[in-house]
Amino acid sequence: MMSKLEERDHAGPNGVRPRQNWETSVNKPEQVEKVRNRRKRELYRPSLTGDSATASKSNPNFVSAPVSSSRTLSEQLAALRRDHEGLRREFSEAAQVQRRLSPPCRLNRALFDIAGEIFPVRHLSGDFLTAFDAGFQTVLGIGDIAGKGGSAGMWFTLMVGLVRVLARSVNDPAAVAAQINDYLGALQPEAPITSLFLTWADTRTGELTYCNAGHPVPLVLRHDGSVDLLSAGGPVLGAVPDVPFITGRTTLNPGETLLGYSDGILECQNTWGEQFGPERLVDATRSAVGAPSANAVLFSVLGAARDFAAGEARMDDLALMVVHRSAGS
Repeated sequence: MMSKLEERDHAGPNGVRPRQNWETSVNKPEQVEKVRNRRKRELYRPSLTGDSATASKSNPNFVSAPVSSSRTLSEQLAALRRDHEGLRREFSEAAQVQRRLSPPCRLNRALFDIAGEIFPVRHLSGDFLTAFDAGFQTVLGIGDIAGKGGSAGMWFTLMVGLVRVLARSVNDPAAVAAQINDYLGALQPEAPITSLFLTWADTRTGELTYCNAGHPVPLVLRHDGSVDLLSAGGPVLGAVPDVPFITGRTTLNPGETLLGYSDGILECQNTWGEQFGPERLVDATRSAVGAPSANAVLFSVLGAARDFAAGEARMDDLALMVVHRSAGS
């Protein structure tokens, strides 16, 4: 210990003892470095409150984001939400247009009870239906545009419009298919290939005049339980130019049912990866034929596919069309 005299000798001119350099007061180099780092953190650490202060205590290297950066991030998130809402609104409006272009879910035309439904896997459908009257005949169509969602949905309006315009001027489904095929083949950039089943249903006789352009083959369930396949026609539309299409004919007799469908129902899968497939579709149609209406048959078949899938998500759009001739007609 210093004596009072030694303390006085070490004091400054004003009798105040000078402050020692902290580095000279620490003997070990590692201690010097530790103290130096602590002083740097204390010097540059920002003033924190609330959650930031808590984070700083748990992590001495924590530095809170500048207020301006936080505000910019909030503004960007708000802009993204507005864009998302705008897109959702536009898709909803486009889906409404598709519904207005589609026929009513249920139609009654003299001998025929008709039902049709489209079930898009996304906002917009690449599957389409059409139904309209042409004299004593009702023109019915079901088609599938390659792809799904917005890319296929963009062609929906064109395809429905082509069928309606051409079928009113040409009373032959094969000729209509050939004209649509040539039109799609001439488009640049290329249009997506499209399958189409088109039929003229005579409301006086029950005769069906049809053309199947590469579409999954519709079923006619006869009153004796047998099944006819309506396959006459040609290839998918837009794939091969100048190809001939042929017309097929059959008659829907009292108590018989026509089922048109897209491949979306065939491709419904269960948890084991098995597809619903054509055999199960035929069985489901047979089981549903006793239903009181075409609409009831449609939803019975749809229910069978959903039960088979057991909650597995669909991967494709789905369309169904049922034409039933009552037993007493």
